[in-house]
Amino acid sequence: MKREIVLLVILLSIAPEVASSAAKKRLTMRDMLSFRLVSQPALSRDGRRAAFVVAEADFQESRYRTDIWVVETDGGQPRPFTRSREEESMPRWSPDGRWLAFLSNRPGRAPDARQEEEEERKPKNQIWIMPSDGGEAVQLTQAEEGVIAYEWSPDSRAIIYLTRETLPKPERERRQRERKYKFDALVEEKERYRREFWKVEIETRKATRVFEGDYGIAEFEVAPDGKRIAYATNYTGRVDDGKKFDIWVFSLEEGRARQLTRRPGGERSPHWSPDGRQVAFLAPQIADISYSQSEVFLVPADGGEVHEVTRAFDRGIEGFRWHPEGRDLYGLVMLGTETHLMRIPVAGGSPEPIISGARVVSAFDLSADGRTLVFLSEDARSLPDLWLLRQGSDGLTRLTAMNPQLQEFEIAEQEVIRWKSVDGLEIEGILTKPVGYEPGRRYPLLVAVHGGPHSRVVNAFRQYYNFQIWAANGYAVFAPNFRGSSGYDGRFDIANRRDLGGKDFQDILTGVDHLIRIGIADPDRLGIFGGSYGGYMTNWAITQTDRFKAAISMYGIFNLITDFSNSYLPSWEPDYLGAYYWDDLDIYIRRSPFAFVKNIKTPVLILHGEADPNTFISNSKEMYTALTHLGKTVEFVRYPREGHGFRELNHRLDEVRRCLEWFDRYVKGEAKTEYGLEEWVPAGDWEFEVASVSSNVTYPGHVTDGTMVEITLLFKSKGRESQTLELNVERDLIVLDDAGQALTPRGIPVEVAGARALVTGGGRFVAAVVAGETTTYVPLRLAFEVPKGRQAVRLRVRDFPAVNLQAQWRELPRS
Repeated sequence: MKREIVLLVILLSIAPEVASSAAKKRLTMRDMLSFRLVSQPALSRDGRRAAFVVAEADFQESRYRTDIWVVETDGGQPRPFTRSREEESMPRWSPDGRWLAFLSNRPGRAPDARQEEEEERKPKNQIWIMPSDGGEAVQLTQAEEGVIAYEWSPDSRAIIYLTRETLPKPERERRQRERKYKFDALVEEKERYRREFWKVEIETRKATRVFEGDYGIAEFEVAPDGKRIAYATNYTGRVDDGKKFDIWVFSLEEGRARQLTRRPGGERSPHWSPDGRQVAFLAPQIADISYSQSEVFLVPADGGEVHEVTRAFDRGIEGFRWHPEGRDLYGLVMLGTETHLMRIPVAGGSPEPIISGARVVSAFDLSADGRTLVFLSEDARSLPDLWLLRQGSDGLTRLTAMNPQLQEFEIAEQEVIRWKSVDGLEIEGILTKPVGYEPGRRYPLLVAVHGGPHSRVVNAFRQYYNFQIWAANGYAVFAPNFRGSSGYDGRFDIANRRDLGGKDFQDILTGVDHLIRIGIADPDRLGIFGGSYGGYMTNWAITQTDRFKAAISMYGIFNLITDFSNSYLPSWEPDYLGAYYWDDLDIYIRRSPFAFVKNIKTPVLILHGEADPNTFISNSKEMYTALTHLGKTVEFVRYPREGHGFRELNHRLDEVRRCLEWFDRYVKGEAKTEYGLEEWVPAGDWEFEVASVSSNVTYPGHVTDGTMVEITLLFKSKGRESQTLELNVERDLIVLDDAGQALTPRGIPVEVAGARALVTGGGRFVAAVVAGETTTYVPLRLAFEVPKGRQAVRLRVRDFPAVNLQAQWRELPRS
């Protein structure tokens, strides 16, 4: 088919400006990702300064950049302490207060042995230090394989760090030759590397290996006397060997390690008592069930009987550290949908809350005297910020407010709800009501199922599933903490063992029924989605019921045998099902969604990362293949480079866009009214896409107070018959800016003899197709003048749905 285009000059026409609304804005996913995220607080030993990590979105590189910030605890504004294009993390003040150390993968002086490889290898984390009052950062280590973790020595003269063993130069060269000539076969699990402790002197920067450990060293802490290191190891380094972790102590003076714990199950997170006589650690309540309630235990530093500190307290501990006086531990305790900071007596007894209020505390640190405490806190209407509690002071002090722009947005109401399940057990979860919620009106409800299943949803604004985004688009969101979730008592933690998809599924359905009964959820507009175990439950739900109008399965399990066989955590299945499939094939089949795939009537969108080592992508591929052959409504989206959960920012934007479109279509029953960049926009026999958008374009002889935005469109016919599309350029193609102002084309960009120009005037656009001729695309390029300080938001073409020029995953810079 032959297509012809007639372009005539156009005449500018500008509509009167529409006043901006004073109402608060509704959140988009781009807004959500643009908030600064605070983590890893580190308090100086004198309690005067707190360092912390701030992550900021870089959409050009589709990642977060992290920097170290510092704030004075007596007042003052938080300020960046480091600025680079790379990653900074794990800030640690020296005990004498002179230095702030941190990890960074910024370029530095490479080890001599790596010079020939440096161009091929991504820089790895090294320890850098800066004077505590600011100044130039200095690279302290040159670890061949990078630094995994580190601790200051108590005298501040050295740092102990953990790294991976370095291959001898001949071995590196041999492997390089093999890669070059494609003799690069890999033997599964053959290439394993020991982990080593090194010591680097601050003044001389001389590094010395102090201990060649085993393959599985993961966490460590230097003793108060600086002469010993307590560490946790599973010996093998395999991710699946979590039950094998033991605590060991290495003597720097003797150069010898000895095993401290021999308890069944996995022991993690060793912490020395202030007097160096005991080591506290975390371990599961039931040794052979890794997901049973996490408890604090004590063992003498010289070896001896293990004592369970939290035996009388029936809640899990997320993390802890010693109070400097040695009588108490300060721990993060999971309490349902909240996380509290509590004082845990070492001698036993009930923990006491340190901070009141409905909060989710994620990290904390103490001064050397224990009188000053900083912690990260968030809730249903706020993002994590740093807070201060000082002994003798009145109440709490907020040290940071990293996202003041949050006040510009309308935040949906979010609350904890409770209901009785099929057997009378009380279950709770989070309900996020849609923005603009009206009592008595029923809304489309999305069920968001968390992963794990030994995990939970907390009552916080920040969620991986982004409840507030769904609420901003008219949905109620229900996130249940079904049995098997963490944060409740020990029996609840393991209540779905050998019952996956059983009563935990009923917990979810009874929660949905509760929301229907109280008049919030519309029973005819229900959707379900989730990732990991939430993906399993989504897959399971749509094989057991057709009450959900749409489903989104995110890196979920479809076949328990396939999942066991391909995951780097194959013990998950026997841990939860109580047997290997060769010993109890029946339970693997009965609890696998694949066995009931013919029951699926629900349209399902499947999302999976191509590099997921946990829930391998074969699960989703099997599900897609089966549904395709059964003629079901299904779409499968694969994300390159992504593992278990999506991390790249532009993938997250794409993920939410697709999910919104899927639920809008099948739950709300709405036709798609808005498209994004590079999507084909249909209308009748024609469709077009916005192929490119360029901002801040200049044209010789054309002066503007704003910015010129150049948009390239491609039109094509969907049929094989002769077709003609005619548009009045002045009337039928407009751009709306973020003030609601309609902008007509300023002109048509042209190129003559290599020179760019803008043709202005008035005219029409014609795309003609003649049947039987070669198929081609018909381009149209237009320039729009956007007023200063405004952004181009939407493109409208007559008879076609609108195109979102930002589309929540792209950005046009402001002028």
